[in-house]
Amino acid sequence: MSDEKIVLSIIITAHNEGIYLHKSVLSIERALELIPEKKYEIILSLDNPDSETIRVANSLKKNKNIVIFKSSFGNPADNRNFAISKANGKFITLLDGDDLISREWFKNGLDTLKKNKGAIVRPEIHAMFGSYMNSLVVWKMRNSSNKDVDAIQMSYWNIWTLPLISETKTVKSILFKRPVDGFGFEDYLFNCEAITKNIPIIIAPRTTFFYRQRPNVSVSTKHMNTILDYSSLFDISYFKSLSIPDNQTNKISNNSIKQNFKKTYRFIYDAAKKSQRIKKILSPTAVKLLYNKQLKRLPDFFINDWREINKIENQLYPTKEKIAQIEYHPLTFNPFENSCGIIYKKLCDQISNNSLDYLFLVPEMSGRGGTEKLIANYIKAIKETHPDWNIGILSTHPFNSLTIEYFSNLDVDMIDFGKLTANIGNYEKNIIWSRILIQSKVKNLHLVNNEYWYRWLSEHKSVIKQKNINLNISLFMREFNSEIDHISSFADPYLAEVWDIVNLVFTDNQKIIDQALENNAFEKSKFRVHYQPENIDIISPKIIDPSKKTKVLWASRVALQKRPDLLKKISNRISKDFEIDAYGIIEKRQYSKNYFNDSHVNYKGSFNGIKSIKTHDYDIYLYTSQTDGIPNILLEISAAGLPIVASNIGGISEFIEDNKSGLLVDMENIDEYIKSLEYLRNNPDEAKKMVELSHKTLQTQHSWTNFINNVRKDI
Repeated sequence: MSDEKIVLSIIITAHNEGIYLHKSVLSIERALELIPEKKYEIILSLDNPDSETIRVANSLKKNKNIVIFKSSFGNPADNRNFAISKANGKFITLLDGDDLISREWFKNGLDTLKKNKGAIVRPEIHAMFGSYMNSLVVWKMRNSSNKDVDAIQMSYWNIWTLPLISETKTVKSILFKRPVDGFGFEDYLFNCEAITKNIPIIIAPRTTFFYRQRPNVSVSTKHMNTILDYSSLFDISYFKSLSIPDNQTNKISNNSIKQNFKKTYRFIYDAAKKSQRIKKILSPTAVKLLYNKQLKRLPDFFINDWREINKIENQLYPTKEKIAQIEYHPLTFNPFENSCGIIYKKLCDQISNNSLDYLFLVPEMSGRGGTEKLIANYIKAIKETHPDWNIGILSTHPFNSLTIEYFSNLDVDMIDFGKLTANIGNYEKNIIWSRILIQSKVKNLHLVNNEYWYRWLSEHKSVIKQKNINLNISLFMREFNSEIDHISSFADPYLAEVWDIVNLVFTDNQKIIDQALENNAFEKSKFRVHYQPENIDIISPKIIDPSKKTKVLWASRVALQKRPDLLKKISNRISKDFEIDAYGIIEKRQYSKNYFNDSHVNYKGSFNGIKSIKTHDYDIYLYTSQTDGIPNILLEISAAGLPIVASNIGGISEFIEDNKSGLLVDMENIDEYIKSLEYLRNNPDEAKKMVELSHKTLQTQHSWTNFINNVRKDI
């Protein structure tokens, strides 16, 4: 058949469809019967086909209009584009090798296209079925409305399924893009590009597409974590321009609660189906609402399509039982019912320059801890070395007012992912976060101890590789899990799971590197020690007066990691020459507000940074933590002029040299703590020398110049 005679090019892409390919062709041939001019070609493009699919394809050669191509692209996007390049018809239609179409698809589709030139035509009904599915899931498609509405809805999921009829030149003007990660969703990107090009998507009335789902082989099951590539439809600047009423944002939580209720109710109902007693308790009205069982809502033409396709596929027939189980979902026209789109828009609003050069992925922050100070130090250093970079902080937990205030003067984008996604599930979170990652064109990620980000990265390594994103990680001290009395580290297993995509690992002490290397075959060359800078004014050492009571300061979180129990024991055994004051917020899950009542410790309540404490009223600082790196508070205390007695753990010995710049003791040895405190009280000159030596370490090892030089080399 010459090129001039071909009106319709029917493209079927296949991989391992086997006998289902035969059923698909049968449904196509049945639909072709309604076209007066049977001027068509069927292009069967096999991408890495298995032997069964090849066998079935060869059996179809009896149809002289079928041409078969074999390739090894390994992805549907390239396979479809190849097949499109071979199309000779004025019009083109696309299908997968196990899809089934209704009898009226070609006729009604072409008629619709003639009335809407330049459009892309889609079927009205999308019906998902499969031998392992308990029910038929039916979606009613709609026409595209406008770019804004479609963008909001497409933020969550693909509104239109693959089957299409359009002019060949229209399809060739778009083509298919490969997704960043995963196997599928190339049709999603196709639809996105069509919308951005202002190509209308029109529904062909009274048409049905039957989408077969197969266990373990269905593309949909493989691309659940697929990351969509950049699309101008989700451009950050464009989403920032959208106008969403404030009252719609409040619906995010309500919609989520409603959906969770439905899921729960359905689960209960399904589990109780066999119990007549429980079934009577459940409201029949609620059951109808949750399952959308009202038969009158199903279009008559669909029932007929459903019945007629049984001639090709026996499992498709509208029995009363299957009708009772059907899930029917007419697509909404209200874009604001899509919380993902609203959340994404709100997050876009928080990105100042529409792109991010460096993004910190952080855990929950209080606005006053060492994590915040570390991040702030890196931000300042990056701003100084790369003044044109746009920097963001994205947290899995809501930012509190203290955190926002802490970073307010640093010219950094505070992206409150935690607050906006608090009421949605991880699947939706992953969709939104992935889109932020790709659309913001992030060049550098900096992960700071957070399980969510570690898990996401371990699942999507290919995204980091394909986009050439530098992944830096901050690794701190070993963590103490009070619930199981266990010391662990983010180095094992989290760092180990993403090691192959890590650029550099930053620590604030050498000890944690040594510990990380003990049980893991990490490359030592990827580790960098960045001693954190301390920029507060250095105060001359206070001279201890042995003739007066020696005032001891303990300032930390009252948590198991910080070992306040040791502080109590020390206070109850030390001489009356000492007075011990304790500051710190009490971890209520672990201790009561009256925790120190049975000791000689004077509990002074919480504090907001060391500057909020009158350190000049004290003579010695006591630190009893059981896990740590180089605690920032020790740097601050040293600058404040106090000698330090500390547990010899983590990287503390890299700042305090025992018997020279302070005193280090075995953490569990109460006698050593008391002996060290008494030594400093009785030897004020030695205490003064220790403080002076610690000041020298501050001015060299922990200088801003030293830190900047490290950042300049490594970032």
